Amino acid sequence: MTSRKHDTPPTRRGRRLTGFKVWKSMLMRQVPSPQAGAHGTFRTLRPPDSLELLLQRRFCLIAVSMSRRSLLPALSRFALLLALSGCGGGDDSGNPPPSDIGTLAYVTTECRDSADNSFVEHQSLHILHGDRDVTVVETPEVGPIALGGLCQSLTLARFGDGSILREAFQGVAVSPDGTAVVFEATDDFSISPRLPLHLPPEQKGIFVVGADGTSLRSLGPPSRLPSFFLPGSGGAFVGRPFAFSPDGRMITFVDKGPDAAGNEAGQIWTLDVDSGRRRQVTQLPPAVPPGNLPSDAPSVVNAVFIDNQTIGFLTFANPDGMNTGPPCSCPLDFPAFTVSLSDGIPKRVPLPVTSPDSRIIPTFVITGDKPTAVSLPLRGKAQNGPINGLATIGEVFVIDGLNLLQLTNFQRVDTSFNPIVDVDRQAVFFEASANPPELHDSNPFESCQIFSIDRLGGNLRQLTQFSAVQHTTNGCLFSTKRPEGCVVNQLTQDSETRTVVFLSSCDPLRTNPFGTQLFAMRPDGSDLRQLTYTQGVITHPGVEVIGELPGPFAYGPYAP
Repeated sequence: MTSRKHDTPPTRRGRRLTGFKVWKSMLMRQVPSPQAGAHGTFRTLRPPDSLELLLQRRFCLIAVSMSRRSLLPALSRFALLLALSGCGGGDDSGNPPPSDIGTLAYVTTECRDSADNSFVEHQSLHILHGDRDVTVVETPEVGPIALGGLCQSLTLARFGDGSILREAFQGVAVSPDGTAVVFEATDDFSISPRLPLHLPPEQKGIFVVGADGTSLRSLGPPSRLPSFFLPGSGGAFVGRPFAFSPDGRMITFVDKGPDAAGNEAGQIWTLDVDSGRRRQVTQLPPAVPPGNLPSDAPSVVNAVFIDNQTIGFLTFANPDGMNTGPPCSCPLDFPAFTVSLSDGIPKRVPLPVTSPDSRIIPTFVITGDKPTAVSLPLRGKAQNGPINGLATIGEVFVIDGLNLLQLTNFQRVDTSFNPIVDVDRQAVFFEASANPPELHDSNPFESCQIFSIDRLGGNLRQLTQFSAVQHTTNGCLFSTKRPEGCVVNQLTQDSETRTVVFLSSCDPLRTNPFGTQLFAMRPDGSDLRQLTYTQGVITHPGVEVIGELPGPFAYGPYAP
């Protein structure tokens, strides 16, 4: 383990101006209201009384070659490269951090193409805790192997999360109080491309480490099921490998286990972080993947705690005949279930009543009395679509009780895949490439920017001024083609300091010309700081290509 003081360059104040997109079809009957702001349109949700959670897709686009699930059947192709965003928790200790940066855990993947057509690569796990960056563990170097040009190809989109398709680190999570980091490493799932990882036994498994990088210990072997798969139509689905319980005592994940008849299938498991005790929660039956999914696709994905005793998940398995109806054609269509730790019996989640031509993407979100921001697809022709096959308009909405309020009307395909509500519950942060007329040409090149808007649709502000030398065509979407402009992705917020943390390939501080980094700023866009300093992609023609990118990452509050 190595540690260094985290040197932060001089800060630059962001301008107060007025961007972001998840989606889910929850389109209900429209109910106009005089309380809505300039952008606001109220709609009413009518969920069954027994529904105690709202279902939301919280995915981040990590590369694209397919379209968003459209409301129109003609646009129902699935071809997105997706990743679940990590979310931080809260800390009630009241102890202020040495800076307003909490606990940031992130993986870096570094590769190199050499002039002799050889390729090498290795990974490192880092924890930035306050102002100190610690390297927790490094994997053995892969190569040299005769795959010339592979590093350049893998880093062209400049999105590091794609490394989980080929490399050891499968995911990382920060506990809700910020005191612990859990991560998983394995050499069983390298497929795109397949690499000879050869991890030593002591580096395989699920591990926990303190937020300061000390007390690293194993929690047991890794899952035998990947959290991703490659649909036949291209791209890759990447799910959340594990998630903490709200009290931070357990994580939940998907692994193989027996059903009631002893047949092995995908199951929900829990793992006690203190003792390492594992428990199989479900006994789901084996299932044959539907549609265009590969034969080895995991039948269960995206396990997440709804509360300390209830886990939600998506599955195409059919426990006790509860999963009937038309076959799902993509992971986001998998029916949603919950299971109680007390009885292990899965229950199909009843979905809100929708109009005939709309749909719900069932990913779990704990709402309680908090408003929740989502992004939903709408009918119409997008102003900037299609981009990489994505053609459906997406707008930012806020769910508050049974009200669904539309906040934006940008009519673009890339308006935030994961908007977040400010800790103070008064504003919503999102990314978008729009140039809203009310902001007086503040984003003329339609670059990807971070925006905020209040919960009633007023006070739209552009918080960043990420510049572009020409009109951007990819907007806020990472692309496997050489990018034009830059991207902002995976917003999250510190629950104590309200600091906004995000991933971006932009270069606002003139320190990130070739790569993607993690940044932080205050909720008004000021005090913009770069948190990571990976090399990006550096090309020496005829000599070598070096690529170093961050991702995946997770964030939580500061824990002393």
